[in-house]
Amino acid sequence: MLLDRDRSGDYREVFWDLLRALLTQYQGDGKDGIEPRSLSTQELWRWTLEERGEPVDGLTSDKARKRVNEHWPGVEEAFAELQGRFTDAARKKGFSGLLWPTKDKSEGGRSSTYRLEWRPFGASTALPILPADYEKQPFVLRYREDRSSLRFSLFGRLFLWPLLFRRHGEASMRIDGVRRYVPAVGLGLMILLAGLPVVIALLQLGKGVLEWGWIAVAAVFFWFPLRPLMRLYDRFIIMASPLFYPFSEKECQVELVRDPEAAVLPGRSRGYNLRLVRYVADCPLCGGNVSLRDGGLGQFNRLVGCCDEEPGEHVFSFDRKLRAGYWLQGR
Repeated sequence: MLLDRDRSGDYREVFWDLLRALLTQYQGDGKDGIEPRSLSTQELWRWTLEERGEPVDGLTSDKARKRVNEHWPGVEEAFAELQGRFTDAARKKGFSGLLWPTKDKSEGGRSSTYRLEWRPFGASTALPILPADYEKQPFVLRYREDRSSLRFSLFGRLFLWPLLFRRHGEASMRIDGVRRYVPAVGLGLMILLAGLPVVIALLQLGKGVLEWGWIAVAAVFFWFPLRPLMRLYDRFIIMASPLFYPFSEKECQVELVRDPEAAVLPGRSRGYNLRLVRYVADCPLCGGNVSLRDGGLGQFNRLVGCCDEEPGEHVFSFDRKLRAGYWLQGR
């Protein structure tokens, strides 16, 4: 089985046990010739404990809800990150879609239910609804995620390791708890290091000597390692350095994704993930492939979508939240 914990260390987290429990129940219903049913929160956690070989005595709905709510976001995120791997394996077996873990929220205080939903390839994720007037923009397109082969390179992981990020999947690094303040401290130290050559140059200027070398050192340090990190925490998405992913891969982006407040359990602190992602779209002008690039001087401090067939003219805006953009008409 692809999710066998004994064959790969990638599948030993608790959230994978939730998915294995859903899959076991789905297969069991299929063998009995009945329609696979949804599981309540307590049923899902009971199946998960049995999957892990742990006792289920004393299990209550409140305990189950706390544990499932804690680990379910990890199921959704990890499954989406490894969508490409699962898709390749499913295609080789002759399937035309994937079974996606799905949570059906209930109203009126009733327990949510969980199930595996069959989705054909190409219909795996739902796009956000656009505002009413957005469609009036010229040649609107919708971006989608291409995660077919994304993964952090060894250098990328080593770069984030001193900042106390931990591996959260092939294409994701996570930080939470008190550790989430460490990158801010590191960023502050980098700002001090960038400012030190400027201070030295100013001191020399007081003696009537202009040290251009120190100014150049400060500019290089700011532009290459410091500016991208500042942009990431300000804009939440930047183009990834080629050192962060294998050289054989196409360009991709680094996206900062914070935990939604509703998903944070009482007594726990919010965290966030840094994940590699590649946003692509179909060009509404010529049908070519649109991928993200830095906007350059014309679209300073922005990412824009450029068509591979006509990158100079078919240029589109990029809205990360809406997963949408429109033709910039040569602007």
